[in-house]
Amino acid sequence: MKGRIRFHVFVAGIIAAALSVCPLQARAAEFEAVTLPGTGDSQDILRALAQSYGTQYPGRQVIVPNSIGSDGGIRVVGTGESPIGRIARPPNAEERAKYGEFKYVEFARVPVAFVVSRETGVRDLSQQQLCDIFSGRVTNWKEVGGHDLLIDVQARPDGSNLQTIRKNLRCFAELQVTPKAHFNEHNADLVASMKTFRGAIGFMPLSEVVLHGVQAVTLDGTPATASAYPLGIGLGFVHRDELSPGTRAFLDYVETEPARDIMRKTGHVPVTK
Repeated sequence: MKGRIRFHVFVAGIIAAALSVCPLQARAAEFEAVTLPGTGDSQDILRALAQSYGTQYPGRQVIVPNSIGSDGGIRVVGTGESPIGRIARPPNAEERAKYGEFKYVEFARVPVAFVVSRETGVRDLSQQQLCDIFSGRVTNWKEVGGHDLLIDVQARPDGSNLQTIRKNLRCFAELQVTPKAHFNEHNADLVASMKTFRGAIGFMPLSEVVLHGVQAVTLDGTPATASAYPLGIGLGFVHRDELSPGTRAFLDYVETEPARDIMRKTGHVPVTK
């Protein structure tokens, strides 16, 4: 009799263990793999969040492809190539007229920092000095308190980073970047240029500065981490239809405290809803 009781207890334990595992496997199986195409501004943070998400929920997969820009993120949603896209600016009037209305979800904000090669000897620049440098009026770092070294301007497309600079720094509003500038299509290209050209200057999200150890300068004495810093962009997603269970589950995770902690440690400011 005691043997039969022990046997039944053993079997009950196996069933209980199976029941505790099966729901997790079933829930994981319910969620399809999620792909998030779009801007490079949120590429690294979303990859970090996707890795953390997959560790916490084995079996769930979130793929963050290489950048196609905010323009590309909006386009693939507008044409139906993807149900969701990652962006660093809301769709503009032209895009809404072409594709129709979008739903926009912002999850974080990140400052845009001006960065220089360490060889320049510069740690602070004023708005006017930045405009003189990017226009080509100033061509040597010694003219703005740095070393005797030629300035190598690194240009970017007219995307979210440059738009927030033009909007918030008056002298940048109509500025024409020097034709001698080296053009960098994506953040990754600029990171490589900053490590290649000794007299380089450019701008990028603070998250990229933190991740790659690039030298940021203060703007009129104000660091990019300060609340009074004037330059920042919103990071978010666009979609048109209702989100799939897998996508909704990941976006819900992005709002959790572990995900917000990852954002803070990488130079992002989580959006509070």
